[in-house]
Amino acid sequence: MSLITTARLDQVPGEAFFISCLQKSINFSVSNKSVKRGKLILFQRFHYFIQLTLIAEKGSKENFDIPIPFKIEQYIEDGLMYFDYRIKSLEVDCLPRFPEKISSIFFDKILEIEVINTCKLVCL
Repeated sequence: MSLITTARLDQVPGEAFFISCLQKSINFSVSNKSVKRGKLILFQRFHYFIQLTLIAEKGSKENFDIPIPFKIEQYIEDGLMYFDYRIKSLEVDCLPRFPEKISSIFFDKILEIEVINTCKLVCL
């Protein structure tokens, strides 16, 4: 079952998904390229960002800031969530002019957040 929502200003977008991911390894990818990977320890909303604290595979603690998305698509039972940053998902009548060169990796893209399945079956 999927859940498509827009973010409210008084909550953490995708909060139920992030709660289900606590102490689990997750992968963040944009355009099928991994941008960050680690075990989710903490998350909070900080102004226009979701601030995540991850423990990287090397054991170091890292903070990772994700902008608040325009739309969210959640598949909690599948361990998958999409943050939509595409301009066409922004529900406004008039868009501002954008500079020719934008440095954000999220601009006009979809961020995929996926739980990494670490279970391994032992065959006898």
